[in-house]
Amino acid sequence: MRIFKHPLHAMLVHFPVASWSLATACDGLSLAGFTQAWSYAWLLLAVGLLSAVPAMIAGSIDLAKLDEAAERDGNRHMILMGSAWTVYLCALLARLDDMTPVLEPQLLSIALSVVGFGVMMVGGWYGGQLVYHHGAGVKRGD
Repeated sequence: MRIFKHPLHAMLVHFPVASWSLATACDGLSLAGFTQAWSYAWLLLAVGLLSAVPAMIAGSIDLAKLDEAAERDGNRHMILMGSAWTVYLCALLARLDDMTPVLEPQLLSIALSVVGFGVMMVGGWYGGQLVYHHGAGVKRGD
């Protein structure tokens, strides 16, 4: 799927990746004693989850167009990134107590954030494989 002759999925993935990476960094800072970073992490998790939805839709459309050689890496990328989304959702939900944000850092949510980051990195590696090894989304001949 393209917009202005550029692959839409590639344009959209930067927002959730940056948001989740910064959320995990803020969680690390909150563990190090900078407790104000905890509230920023909550916001960044939410932004990452919301901004990932259009990226996942565009990626699903692109996945259907992959050739057979790239299909395996595409499926792995999709499963891992969907798993990262789910883990980050759990990290966000673990920060709530009766639908009210918990004000103090919680170890479970931080652990989920770190796991989500790891899963996202592996999923991102497969996304890189799709582009750099299989040429997915690369327009040739221009």
